[in-house]
Amino acid sequence: MTFHRIVQTHHLYDGYRQVVRIGRYELLLLQNEGDIALVDNRCPHQGFPLDRGPVKGARLICPRHGFAFHLRNGDCLQATSCKLATFVVQYDGAWLGVELPDYM
Repeated sequence: MTFHRIVQTHHLYDGYRQVVRIGRYELLLLQNEGDIALVDNRCPHQGFPLDRGPVKGARLICPRHGFAFHLRNGDCLQATSCKLATFVVQYDGAWLGVELPDYM
C-alpha cells in the first residue's frame, strides 16, 4: 500500500469537491457539513461521473438517473445490489490522502 497525498487540510471547506486521478482510480473528494468523504467518481450503476451530482444530507445523487448513495458507506437507496466504492481518508501532517494498493 502506498499513501497518496490529495490536498492540504487548510484548503478544505464545506462544499469542497475535487476529482483526483491516481493510477487506475478516479476518486471524488467531498466535504459536506464538516464530514469528508472519498468515493469512486463513477456511478456503479452506469459508470456516469458523480462529481457534478448534488449532495443532499449525507447522500450523493447521481446526476444521470437519480440514484442516491450514502457518502459514509456507499449504500444505494434504490438498489441494494448497487454500492458505491468508498475509501478511508488518512492524514499525514497537514495533508489529507489515501492509501491505495501498489498495483494500481
